[in-house]
Amino acid sequence: MNNTISLNYLIRLSTSFPENSTVQRTAMQNSSFLSMAAQLRANESSTTPNPPEKADMSMEAYRQAIREKISQMPLSATRQMESISIQISDAAFERMKNDPDYEAWVLDDLRKAFSQSNPWVAAAGGGYSVFYIGETKEQCHAEGWYPGYMGGQGAAMFEDKAKGSFWEQRMESHKKFMELQQEAAARRRMLMKLHMNGGSVSAAELLMGLL
Repeated sequence: MNNTISLNYLIRLSTSFPENSTVQRTAMQNSSFLSMAAQLRANESSTTPNPPEKADMSMEAYRQAIREKISQMPLSATRQMESISIQISDAAFERMKNDPDYEAWVLDDLRKAFSQSNPWVAAAGGGYSVFYIGETKEQCHAEGWYPGYMGGQGAAMFEDKAKGSFWEQRMESHKKFMELQQEAAARRRMLMKLHMNGGSVSAAELLMGLL
């Protein structure tokens, strides 16, 4: 029921029956209650902080907002052993902050890259990717490699290229993967020697295979 209609109705009743103080007092109480409720709603709406406009944000606050958005992007299960670094230039941040279309393009491009399948990462025992974001689309590119690249210098290359990165996610899983691979290879060698020696193997070799 509309409160305004009810209130007017009660006021008309109080005018017709002035001797009925109860009805008049009820109308006044209802009016006071409605006014108080309206005032409370007005106060709440005036004190509720609105999210800051992008133009009003400091560059540091904007960088943090972009970092959070990137951190929430889903990563393909095939890239869980991959270390990723993102380099965003100051000029790129300026354009992203002032150009919503460019910001959307950059974030969408990273989101697609993160979700893209790369089964070679697990097969190679890890992987490394560095994304470079510039002021224009033409300046944006990425590069990737595996631990065995350049004679096993993959990790060292990533350490060098990831310095000062804006966003970084390092995966150490490939180290454990390589350890497991080495243990499996040692066990295979031991089993092969057992087979070749007719089931004979030294205690030292057996201990090495069990470690």
